[in-house]
Amino acid sequence: MITPMCRRLPLVACIAAWSSVAQAETDTLATMIIEGSAGVPGESSITPRQSPAPAADAGEWLRRINGVEAIRMGGHGLDPVIRGQQGNALNILVDGGYVFGACPNRMDPPTAYAPLQSFDRVTVSKGVTTLQHGAGGSGGTVLFERLPPAFSGRNVQQRGSVGASFDDNGERAGLYANLVAGNENGYWRLNGERQQANDYEDGDGRRIHSGYETTSGGVTLGFTPTDDTEVAFGYEGVRERDVAFAGAGMDSPKSDNDTLRVRLDHAFSDTLRVENRLQFTTIDHVMDNYTLRDAPMMKMRSPTESDTLTWKSIVVQQQANSDLRFGLNVLQNTRDARIINDSKDVVAFLSWPDVTTRQSGAFAELDHYLGERTTLSGGLRLDYSEASADAAHQASETGVVAVDLYRREYGVAGDLDHEAWLVGGFLRGEQRLNDTDTLYASLSRAERDADATERYFAKGDWVGNPGLDPEVHHQLDVGFERRLAHAGIELTAFADRVDDYIYRAETTGGVSTYRNIDATLYGIELSGDLRWARHWETRGQLSWVRGDNLDDGGALSDIAPLRGRLSQFHVREAWEAGLTARFSDAQDRLGPGEVSTAGYVVLDAEAAWHGRAMTLRAGVSNLLDKTYSDFLNRNRSASDPFLAEDPDNQDLPLNEPGRSLWVGVDYRF
Repeated sequence: MITPMCRRLPLVACIAAWSSVAQAETDTLATMIIEGSAGVPGESSITPRQSPAPAADAGEWLRRINGVEAIRMGGHGLDPVIRGQQGNALNILVDGGYVFGACPNRMDPPTAYAPLQSFDRVTVSKGVTTLQHGAGGSGGTVLFERLPPAFSGRNVQQRGSVGASFDDNGERAGLYANLVAGNENGYWRLNGERQQANDYEDGDGRRIHSGYETTSGGVTLGFTPTDDTEVAFGYEGVRERDVAFAGAGMDSPKSDNDTLRVRLDHAFSDTLRVENRLQFTTIDHVMDNYTLRDAPMMKMRSPTESDTLTWKSIVVQQQANSDLRFGLNVLQNTRDARIINDSKDVVAFLSWPDVTTRQSGAFAELDHYLGERTTLSGGLRLDYSEASADAAHQASETGVVAVDLYRREYGVAGDLDHEAWLVGGFLRGEQRLNDTDTLYASLSRAERDADATERYFAKGDWVGNPGLDPEVHHQLDVGFERRLAHAGIELTAFADRVDDYIYRAETTGGVSTYRNIDATLYGIELSGDLRWARHWETRGQLSWVRGDNLDDGGALSDIAPLRGRLSQFHVREAWEAGLTARFSDAQDRLGPGEVSTAGYVVLDAEAAWHGRAMTLRAGVSNLLDKTYSDFLNRNRSASDPFLAEDPDNQDLPLNEPGRSLWVGVDYRF
């Protein structure tokens, strides 16, 4: 059975993660779908309805997917990593638009502003599988989507979901509610979510500075004057308070996000439609080193702002043997940040000196079906990228001028404006060898321009490089999937040669700087499942990535070691229970400033009961209360005293949570 999303993206496999495909068609508010980059279009996995443990945010939830990692800096704001890439190497869209965070240190990646329970579908694509969301995306694309409801007749209908969860480690409590109502003429939708947590403890009972409080809510008004037209207006707000970060020298007492959205879709016929998305989002973010921790002698504060405009227009034409998509994108982001010495009441640095980045581009892509078993896909896009720092020549109250820092580190002087043409494209083939086996291969090119921090950040010990060239990724993907009645296996491999990779390192003087190097990224992913003895299912996944610095030798930063999961579930019609072993190899291939981590095996237990309208969930994460640390954390900041009860012990990594007992309930109506 092919879902509408699979019809639009035929090379993406659909896996129902929280409910069956039948449930997905009747109750979208209760459905979360993960779509991977390989597999047979439209075939749902035999993976049972899962009962995942509560997640602090969308970033933590995503790292349960094979090949998706996340960098921990505290209890909230985990930063996704796919194929060893992060930041704007990933195209992460929230309900059709980009949300660029306001923290140069990435306390607030886009996933921090994506209230997970409010979305109908999450789509994860690894590598370059589409060009319609803008330039870059060499690591992959993540889409958080709310689907328009389908109502018929004049009578008002309604449906929704509510839920709650609790985790005893850190006393994390969460609540959410979603409601949609309407008829054939239109609809309205409300969503709200709240989470609050104290500091969690690691396996040794050591407190990790990680508490947070988040509240979000949104409303959407949709009008459907005809069966072929939809106009929708939406507002969403996210409020974060007292977010603690053990892996940073500062915390965030306040971060406010407001987003306005407009959607206009119209189908001219059964085979031709247009889709338009316009979104404007603002973020006001504050971080300091004294509100949530003992104040040091030098009290520092950094208020920051990030405003992002996203516009996309796309035409989709379906023909007998092909699907054609072409359109336009505009993405503009403005960021401004100051670092204030509150002990002396002076502005020490204009760290983002009124930075504007803009990309405007056009794309076209085609899926062509050569019979029932063969699909060829390809596309091209061209973007004009520009950047400026309007306050780079302005002095702070302490006399620091950003352009002087650029000149000191890179010899850059004169005009700091940047412009470049970015060219992207891909060619992909998928062949169904028979009813069970599918083979695919893809070649792609993607260019990623430097972000505001990499190009223009200006602080005494951390300086962006205005002269950076865009990264150029040339990537090869190959994959194989076998899907039998009660078993399946999927293998994916990729290799990515990167010209002008944007590399961050420290100079001999201790200043963090950026430069272009040549690099390679390559890896494999393996996953499988087996249903046996009627009610038993075994599932496993494995991923491995390596990143090499070709100019200097050695490793790239933030590259996860070999890791995976092995699960055994007992599945009945209404309930299921299982045990999962999460494991990771040690990592001693280190980038600049990184600290090695040991391998580990951690056990999780979980169970769930599914009624017609209600689901009850319970489990224990880290069953044996193991003390361990993922390599992908801010272990560069291991000297932060909140990583240990003893401030003099500066060698401890940022450990993951110890044993956590959790429960959850979800009700659909």
